[in-house]
Amino acid sequence: MELNFENPATRKALKIFTERGRKARCPFCIGRMIASVSRGDRIIMLKGMHVGQEALVVDQRGLSDDEFLVRFAYQSPDDSYRIHYKRDQFTHSPIKTIPDWLCNLSVDDLCAIDNAALMMNLILAENGPPICSADVLLPIISTVRSRRLPISGTELWPTLQRHGMSEKLKDEFCHCFDFGNELLVSLHGRPGIRKKRVKPMSIGRYQTPGQNEYNGASPGITPTGEGEIGADRVGRSHSG
Repeated sequence: MELNFENPATRKALKIFTERGRKARCPFCIGRMIASVSRGDRIIMLKGMHVGQEALVVDQRGLSDDEFLVRFAYQSPDDSYRIHYKRDQFTHSPIKTIPDWLCNLSVDDLCAIDNAALMMNLILAENGPPICSADVLLPIISTVRSRRLPISGTELWPTLQRHGMSEKLKDEFCHCFDFGNELLVSLHGRPGIRKKRVKPMSIGRYQTPGQNEYNGASPGITPTGEGEIGADRVGRSHSG
């Protein structure tokens, strides 16, 4: 579904979602609000092949003003990697706290959930309720189903609530999400993978044993004190 970002209601919903998330210490919303970086800053990737890895900003500009250059631990001093403000998702390092309302999932899965929750909010703002409509629920159900995430509507709700969704919608959302997800599982099989339930953001992404052997362990994020490294820095040149 295409959204109209010229619509004032859509823009307002985007602002409210991100600001509420920032106040709740959502790492994805905090990262979404970063407008610029400086040489010497450290960032943690929240999506993509480098998810969970930390990088050092080596130049404030890449090929355009929308990009900057970083260097990961595995790269030589002469190498760099382009990061795009809008295309890539990242936040400042270190991350000092991991919100206790996050689902028990990897960084990559939580990023996908956050993006789906944002899409839900924007669709609601543009088209109005009911929350149980197929258009509204599709982003979150398709994300959970495609990734086979072992989570329920009750586990998802804190993410929606912390980003500004009305408490009045809780029961309706939980009922409709669970019904839709369980119906798809009963029709097509492929339930959520229990092994994907991990401590929030403790790994970048869930990998099979074979991927772990080939790539090395997926780097995770742990809350740290001032001046410490916020991600487990794994030096490797490929990722699963």
